[in-house]
Amino acid sequence: MDFTLPDPQQDVFVGNSEMALMMRQQDWSQTPLGPPNEWPQGLKVALRLLLTSKFEMWLGWGPEMTFFYNDAYRPTLGNKHPHALGMPTQVLWAEIWDDIKDRLSTVYETGQATWDRALLLLLERDGYREETYHTFSYSPLLGDDGRVDGVFCAVTEETERIVSERRMGTMRALASGLAAADAKAEVLAASHAALGGNLKDLPFSALYLFDNHGTAHRQWVCGANSSHPLLPATITSSDPFWNLQSIEDSQALSLRDLAGLKDIPTGYWQREPRQAAAITLRGQGSGGPKGVLIAGLNPHRSCAEEYLDFLKLIAAQISSRLASAEAFETEKQRAATLIEAGALRDRAAAVLEQLNRQLSSEVEKRTAESARLRTLFQQAPSFMCILNGPDHVFDLVNDAYRQLVGHRHLEGLPVKEALPEVAGQGFLELLDGVYVTGKPYVGTNVQVQLQREGASEAEERYLNFVYQPIIDDSGSVTGIFVDGFDVTHQKRAEEQLRALNQMLEIRVQERTHELQKAYQRLEEETHEREAAQIALRQAQKMEALGNLTGGVAHDFNNLLQVVGGNLQLLAKDVEGDEKASKRLRNALSGVARGAKLASQLLAFGRRQPLEPKIVNVRRLIHNMDDMLRRALGEEIELESIVSGGLWNALIDPNQLENAILNLAINARDAMGGRGRLTIEASNSVLDDDYARLNDDVVAGNYVMVAVTDTGAGIPPDLLEQVLEPFFTTKSDGKGSGLGLSMVYGFLKQSGGHLKIYSEVGHGTTMRLYMPRTTQVEDDLTDLSAYPIKGGDETILVAEDDDGVRETSVALLTDLGYRVLKAQDAQSAFAIISSGVHIDMLFTDVVMPGPMRSTELVAQTKSLFPHMAILYTSGYTENSIVHGGKLDPGVELLSKPYTREALARKVRHVLNNTQQQRLAAEHLSRSHAGGSAPGEKPTDPKRIVQRQPLGVLIVEDEPLILMATVDMVEELGHSVDEANSAEQALQLLERKQVDVLLTDVGLPGMQGTELARVVRSRWPGVKIIFASGDSAARASSGITDALQLPKPFSLDELDACLKHALD
Repeated sequence: MDFTLPDPQQDVFVGNSEMALMMRQQDWSQTPLGPPNEWPQGLKVALRLLLTSKFEMWLGWGPEMTFFYNDAYRPTLGNKHPHALGMPTQVLWAEIWDDIKDRLSTVYETGQATWDRALLLLLERDGYREETYHTFSYSPLLGDDGRVDGVFCAVTEETERIVSERRMGTMRALASGLAAADAKAEVLAASHAALGGNLKDLPFSALYLFDNHGTAHRQWVCGANSSHPLLPATITSSDPFWNLQSIEDSQALSLRDLAGLKDIPTGYWQREPRQAAAITLRGQGSGGPKGVLIAGLNPHRSCAEEYLDFLKLIAAQISSRLASAEAFETEKQRAATLIEAGALRDRAAAVLEQLNRQLSSEVEKRTAESARLRTLFQQAPSFMCILNGPDHVFDLVNDAYRQLVGHRHLEGLPVKEALPEVAGQGFLELLDGVYVTGKPYVGTNVQVQLQREGASEAEERYLNFVYQPIIDDSGSVTGIFVDGFDVTHQKRAEEQLRALNQMLEIRVQERTHELQKAYQRLEEETHEREAAQIALRQAQKMEALGNLTGGVAHDFNNLLQVVGGNLQLLAKDVEGDEKASKRLRNALSGVARGAKLASQLLAFGRRQPLEPKIVNVRRLIHNMDDMLRRALGEEIELESIVSGGLWNALIDPNQLENAILNLAINARDAMGGRGRLTIEASNSVLDDDYARLNDDVVAGNYVMVAVTDTGAGIPPDLLEQVLEPFFTTKSDGKGSGLGLSMVYGFLKQSGGHLKIYSEVGHGTTMRLYMPRTTQVEDDLTDLSAYPIKGGDETILVAEDDDGVRETSVALLTDLGYRVLKAQDAQSAFAIISSGVHIDMLFTDVVMPGPMRSTELVAQTKSLFPHMAILYTSGYTENSIVHGGKLDPGVELLSKPYTREALARKVRHVLNNTQQQRLAAEHLSRSHAGGSAPGEKPTDPKRIVQRQPLGVLIVEDEPLILMATVDMVEELGHSVDEANSAEQALQLLERKQVDVLLTDVGLPGMQGTELARVVRSRWPGVKIIFASGDSAARASSGITDALQLPKPFSLDELDACLKHALD
């Protein structure tokens, strides 16, 4: 079944924004969230909304609140971008966690959203804790189960607006206070009150005035007590810290580093300022400075140009007003003194004239100051105007106000004429109330409709403003000062934020409702998808393992064929030698086990070539009865139940027998050798519903064979693993773990199905489903019933492997056949084309070269249609096997094969072919047998006996150790063995040996180090390194040591031991 997984990254992280691309590139499988395709729908919906919005947003998901954000939110992060993506929120915003954790907990615990307007948060995003203000809402994100699994935040940063409004408030308070101050004391009091009201921008401040000797005397201090050493009562010109010389040199502003000082006043903040500013207070004319304003700087704001300009503007207003107050007081006192002295009229007139000139000068200064204030008024970021009289006539209007209402004529007109659209909106009534009561009015987020010039419809705006009454010396209200900000953008952003939150909640609720409504369907789809993924992974694994095992099996079977064939040829040579015959039988048994292992590997990888037949399953089970009883033992009761009218099955009978036998042996082991085994066979129909729940099943008719035991059963957590290759519940050495895998692979390859039912404590049932066929049962020929016979026919062996080719030729020659040989298909066809008589082509399936074996057979059949063809292979690939089954009419002898199997198969194929040729041929051939059964082989050569040696063999590989021990004993020597250097040293402590024969690569102490220890403690012991490492002797430093390269033969070992003695 084809199954293509969607791209989870593109589906979840939509769009081409920078953050969408970063999220797609992130390896989420290494985070607590896991792969994106497994994320809940609530998270996916929220991410799509976040990534497609231009508004500042972030969200956190899961217990750690894994952090996501969009492009618009990046400026808020500062230098935390881009590594903020995927971080736990508590780690990312550790510096403000105490401020926000309760809000987040409220969302998680109650599911209710939070709302904050212009909340102060000290963010560490540019190397220091920065004062920032944010309007935001935390909204819940629901998981698929309806619980709060995350939080969504839409936010507006309002830092610049808040800071600007705060500084403008200080400037307005200072200007208002200084406007009513004529005397020096009043100027000082007004400046002290204004600056003391802003301890955020001015954590501490102090004003100093110089005397005639250049000593600065403190006039007031804000944010610190009067005894603080940083702000002493007097500062001399030689003070090293404040360096008043720079002030006297007319430097407008200079900064002082406060690092290293202790107990610095902090004002509003908990952190001490890092810097302080000293700003010159200028005197009249070209005279020197009159004083200095000292101010600590906000530790949570950068020392930017606009901050310093703010301080300079404060100092300029104070300087100007102090100069005016001092000049006015001086001249006023002088005039009063002259009048009181009764000076002459002309003197008085002269004095008054002088006073008039001074007052004129003062008026000019006041006019210049007024011009400066007017400039400040016009350039202020907030909108301002001054309204005079009860009709609220526009007197002064700044640029920001004109921009707000549209550029229309305002000065000299009452508000109701200049702005007729505000009538009926309540603003005229508010102005009248302020004018009558003298009480200011503060409006927040007040809606107003303004008809801008050229616009067809009124425009809706939102304002924050103050109506401040202007009071004269008599206490009467003469006008109103208007000051405010247009907050339409912030208001609309807040409304968008609320709407966004509502929309998000609605979407999540709708999605949750949809998920609940479609829960059953989703569960089924999830099950089907998981099953498809499991099937896909299984198919991919089986394909990979099949390719691997196919290649391994091909080479492995060739090696087994060479070993097994030569061992069988050697059997005649050792007849009469019981010890050698026993070893030969053990070796052949190992070859058989290796062949079985290779066959099982091919079976579970579905690479085993099958020969399906029309099988009467009732007859097959009946014929297996004796074999099963012998395999199960007397303590297990065997029962066979076969339903009447049992269908025939299309299956490989040999593989089916192996499968049933394998399951029976597994059941025996599960029952501990005692219990009851039941084999049932019946007809079965697997319908569409069953096939839908089992993706690997095709609906249809099947023959079912069930093998049921009364054993311990299989735990549920192991049921998914029992079909895995090499998985076994048996103890070490009791099973390969390939039995069930082989059965499963064989059934799948045959178009069948395997189902396992098990209950712990009661037993297990394995149900094998095989495709039904309506055809008549095949006549199953048992080749093992044939006698082992050879012949005198001519056989051409085509085999690329030299060892396999020579072994096959020797076996066939031993059976009496005349044998020709070729190393590849092209060479074989050349021999066939030459016209030499050949009865059978015996060819390997997989051979290198330009001509494939199937092409060789096809061209041979075109020339000699009645030539017998027999394939052999350890792995057939897809050349003669299609759909897991041998092509019709193809005869195959799988490697490795025994001499008996070769003899029977060759005879079977030749006889069948000869029968087909009888009608066309006139001459019959006589068939001679092989060697006489009683013929004795030549006795093997005996190795000349010498004085026996005591040999200590050190080898960690058990098989190599066993073989080496046998070879040394065969040579007539006594042997001691050890599997490690440490064990060898313990043995040498209690027993004397002549020769140390050691491997180099040992566990623990290496063989070379062992040799050096032995040479040092037992210098008479001869040293032999048995290793494939040719540098072992040199690296040991023992010059008289011998090297015996692996692999070595008996003759090589004998020669090495002899050389050690010499």
